[in-house]
Amino acid sequence: PSPIDVVSRNPDHLDLFVTGTDGRIYSTWWTPRDRLRLHIKVLSEPTTISRAVMVQSMIDLYASAGIDVTVASVETLNLPLLNDVDVGACASTTTAEQNQLFANRNNAGPNDLCIYFVRSTVPPLNGCAAFPANRPGAVVTSVASPWTLAHECGHILIGPGHVADANRLMMGGGTWNITNPPPDLIATEINTMLASPFTE
Repeated sequence: PSPIDVVSRNPDHLDLFVTGTDGRIYSTWWTPRDRLRLHIKVLSEPTTISRAVMVQSMIDLYASAGIDVTVASVETLNLPLLNDVDVGACASTTTAEQNQLFANRNNAGPNDLCIYFVRSTVPPLNGCAAFPANRPGAVVTSVASPWTLAHECGHILIGPGHVADANRLMMGGGTWNITNPPPDLIATEINTMLASPFTE
């Protein structure tokens, strides 16, 4: 029944206080966190692990790194010729099919990530984070693991390299082979993610 009192000790922190019905004082606090905005583009829904599980796995893991993941929009794309998208070497040079697919950025800002859920890639991969210039995003396939979305977005924020440690998100042996989930992010990876232009 009491009013809420708010104190701001500095521009990036709020403390809230309230007197409970038991007469005790309760408090909580808020401080802003870096945010990553995703725009989901669905050509095919995942068949092995649901999209919702992949998104929640990423939200939980990135929260441990101080990054709030927001799904800003979801759109179904009717692009049957790109449902089995050619990703070539999945490297810095993108294919014509990737360029065509990644042109679909409805509702996305310049630093938002577009994630394209497709049936498969050619060659077959769980996902691919190579994207055309100024169109940040990744492809995730129907056979992806619970950690593929977080892994591919990790490439966008951290870079293309993989690690050997199967306990870590950025391991190179395929995200189905991550041991002891949830996977780890180390301090240098987290610092790079927080410094990325795609987190704000």
